Amino acid sequence: MPVYIENNHHNNISQYLSACEAPKGFSAGQIIAKIKFWANRSRQRKQLARLDAYMLADIGKTAEQAKAEIAKPFWK
Repeated sequence: MPVYIENNHHNNISQYLSACEAPKGFSAGQIIAKIKFWANRSRQRKQLARLDAYMLADIGKTAEQAKAEIAKPFWK
């Protein structure tokens, strides 16, 4: 069953997941929190991809470090 996400309306996710049965050992709240965490991580990596070398140096990262971070899947 797909999860429908539109314009970062997390209440849509909450409503959808609360209607579903949570996997054994996980509450719907924990699942929602994990999805929000992954979405935030993905957003941060997209922002990191837009930084130039000067901005990366300002935050103490090299271009190679940024590329390695950007290449990771959202769940890692």
